[in-house]
Amino acid sequence: MALYPTREGFLGELAKGITFREVARIAAGFGQRLLKEGKDQVVVGHDARFLAREMAEEAAEVLSGMGLKTHLLQGPAPFPLFGYALHAREAAGLYLTAGRKPPRFQGVKLRLEAGKPLPGEDLALPEVPPEARGGYIPLDLRKAYLDLLLRSAEGVPKERPGVVYLDAMGGAGGGLLGQAFKALGLKAELRELHSLPHPLFYGVDPDPRPENLKTLLALLKAAEPPALGFALDGDADRLAVYRVGGEAVGEEEVLKALREALGGLEVQGDGEGGFLFPWHLPEKDPYLAALLLLKVLL
Repeated sequence: MALYPTREGFLGELAKGITFREVARIAAGFGQRLLKEGKDQVVVGHDARFLAREMAEEAAEVLSGMGLKTHLLQGPAPFPLFGYALHAREAAGLYLTAGRKPPRFQGVKLRLEAGKPLPGEDLALPEVPPEARGGYIPLDLRKAYLDLLLRSAEGVPKERPGVVYLDAMGGAGGGLLGQAFKALGLKAELRELHSLPHPLFYGVDPDPRPENLKTLLALLKAAEPPALGFALDGDADRLAVYRVGGEAVGEEEVLKALREALGGLEVQGDGEGGFLFPWHLPEKDPYLAALLLLKVLL
């Protein structure tokens, strides 16, 4: 499959549509657009896929070589952290991910600013000479993002017991929810599955559908209440919710529970398991959704 544009950037198969050359061309076209709009700062991030870090480094070097102040988020970075970085730095962004697609795919999400995607069809893709590279600045904002998450999740009941399972599916999203549980001092126990990043997502597509979550659903079928199951997709911008017994909780019911937990603050669903809290961040945040759901569903 060749490289093709999406409403947020580009998607293709690794070594076919998505190659280092094409990533460099996308970065150069994006850089031209940013310079035309008078933007001078960009954040680059990536998911857990094969060669994602190396491709992100290539994009960062191209953008830096164009005179843009370029930051590279360290390690596989969940998309909410990337969105926070754009928001905090008032920067544009380029993120290597194919979301829920199988491991053979890779893509690029482009943001003119947090919450403002740039369709791939809006870019020209110039060739990039080998010498057109510069140095990028490593960036780690996990603690700052976690601080924001804890403030936004204020009021989560600390003494409520129970077991919460989280399947990160080998994507970019492992670890952060556990840090939030610990920092909030929650009595509920979080048990993480497939939390370490894995380029092949432990043998399944990183799409949190029941057929890809056999371990999580087996644990929930054997669990005693109170218990709850969550699953993230490959770049951790979507959340699937499962009850004791393994029953999926539909998005409308999740939205109803979130609105009950918030008592008037706005939440939006994208119809595909993504939840946006405009008062929190301009990008979707499954971690905040998960913490707020503990108030109602656990």
